[in-house]
Amino acid sequence: MKRIVGTAILLVASLLSQMAAASVLEQANQLVSEGKYIEAFELLEPLEFDMSGDEAYDLLFGFVALEAGHVSLSTLALERVLAVNPDNNTARFHLARAYFVLSDFDGARREFEMLLSMNPTAGIRETVGQYLDAIAAREPDAKTVTSGYVALALGADSNVTGGVSENPLSTPATASGLYTFPESDVEDDDEYSNLSAGIDLVHRFSEVNSLYVGGDLYNRAHRDRDDLDYLLVDLRGGYQRSSGNQDYRAGLAAGYLKLDDDPYQDSAALELEWRNTIAQRTQIGVVLKHTQYRHDDDEDEVSDYDDLSLSLSYLRVLGEQGDKLVSVALDFGHEDDLNERDDGNQDYVEISFTGQMQFSDRSSGFLLLSYAENDYDGINLLFAKERSDSKTSLIGGVVFDLSKSVSIRATAVLSETRSNLSLFDTSREDISISLRKDFIIDAQLKLGVRHEHKIQGLFQAGERFAGGVFFGGRASGQRPAAIAVRDRRRQGGIARR
Repeated sequence: MKRIVGTAILLVASLLSQMAAASVLEQANQLVSEGKYIEAFELLEPLEFDMSGDEAYDLLFGFVALEAGHVSLSTLALERVLAVNPDNNTARFHLARAYFVLSDFDGARREFEMLLSMNPTAGIRETVGQYLDAIAAREPDAKTVTSGYVALALGADSNVTGGVSENPLSTPATASGLYTFPESDVEDDDEYSNLSAGIDLVHRFSEVNSLYVGGDLYNRAHRDRDDLDYLLVDLRGGYQRSSGNQDYRAGLAAGYLKLDDDPYQDSAALELEWRNTIAQRTQIGVVLKHTQYRHDDDEDEVSDYDDLSLSLSYLRVLGEQGDKLVSVALDFGHEDDLNERDDGNQDYVEISFTGQMQFSDRSSGFLLLSYAENDYDGINLLFAKERSDSKTSLIGGVVFDLSKSVSIRATAVLSETRSNLSLFDTSREDISISLRKDFIIDAQLKLGVRHEHKIQGLFQAGERFAGGVFFGGRASGQRPAAIAVRDRRRQGGIARR
């Protein structure tokens, strides 16, 4: 009788234990569906000693550990799954991914190729192909990759001059108490076309070291205000190192701006960048940059300045398929006035939030919201006080892929600047649509490079949307050249008129 009771107690305890384990797995699956991989890992990890060997537990724990950045634990759990069920394609796929993260490319290739031999779904085959191309790109014989793009955009800008709508302005600096602007500097709307092109070349001379060079060209033409047409050329080059989860880059950049067919401004920059993938889907970055801006015309030299900036960024990829991305960036900077411009030196700070989402295989959307504050230490002679501005910007749009290399992008830009000096109160709406062709000369590396660009694209300062707006770097600090020019002229030249 005692033996029967004891057996019954053990059966009940076992049943309760199984029910508790099932409940934990259900909770973990719910966390995974919400993209909360770290919380799911913390829930499952204490059960590993008791539940290792259970296929359902090991599969879920292996996936969660990988997404939470505990890659070694992930490989152990997934290897246990395949030891008892070699046909588990899901476990083999995530094990291959884990080997890839650990830079065990031979192991990753072996598992990926075995997975392909098991006739997986079309979506899995495409993803595996991307990983295999990325592995090929890291091999010693895959040394040089050249990529580029050409884009044509058409748009409408509500304020191509970056000017104020009120004219004349009230000011204590004139006998009448009013200052009247030339009509060419007052707010004006216009339509435009924008032709842009760029090329980048990366040469890997060892497993972790490479050199890069690249450049972009932007040519904007307005329908009516051809005095604001501009040509902008950006060049860059430097050294980059990828070691484990860390990426380092040191480079030089140069820029040339031509306004209304006349040379206007040159720039030169030194940039240091560090990025760290702290978990499988999380990346942080730091960029330190020093830029010199010099003007070609003697009359505009009053606007020469040096800029020193520090950018801190955080990026997180979300969703089971990695089809969502969010990031936040915080920028600090100082502009050093070199020739006693009217407003003097400038200190600025900006915070920006970015979101990107893949709607389908061929469509995605993006949204950027930024807020910046700028403070100057010079006395503006027109208003007899120091200048202080704030700027809010909202950029959004959708991208449709017509093919693997051709896309259409629709973009809307809304921005508003508020200042204690009415001279700098401005607003702007810009709507554009662009057609873009991407190319990669080394076709063998194409999928791997494109995949990496989609994941890391928001950290790269280089891709501009129609209308001259950066989707990387300081959001409100990068303005269409004509607007920047007008702002500089008002800021540095008002007192001389």
